[in-house]
Amino acid sequence: MMNAEKLVVDWLNTDPGLRPATASLSMPPDASSTSPTAHITVERTGGPETPFVSRPLLAIQTWAASRWNASHLAVDVARRVRHITEIDEVADVDILSITDFPPPDGRPRYQITCQLTIKTNYESEP
Repeated sequence: MMNAEKLVVDWLNTDPGLRPATASLSMPPDASSTSPTAHITVERTGGPETPFVSRPLLAIQTWAASRWNASHLAVDVARRVRHITEIDEVADVDILSITDFPPPDGRPRYQITCQLTIKTNYESEP
């Protein structure tokens, strides 16, 4: 089974237009509310699996020094994710929402919720 989180992280990191932000599965160790940096996190929050199709529901969060920058980064990330169907195994993508989503510590953050349709074949995988 393909790891949808890793697929999206790698896809985002190949786009030079998103830099200096980079995508990963977790926050950088030096990130804090006193020194917010542009960063993108990706996590799977659910979605069904069948022998032939995976429909992962993903939360992609954009972090930045200001709410405006986090919002702008979220729009750029959503635009990039809409093209993930250029990867052969990805049949479809739905952007379900783009939302202001500040954490308790007050760092500016936006969240993109999306669902991919990924072709799978459990029987042929080791």
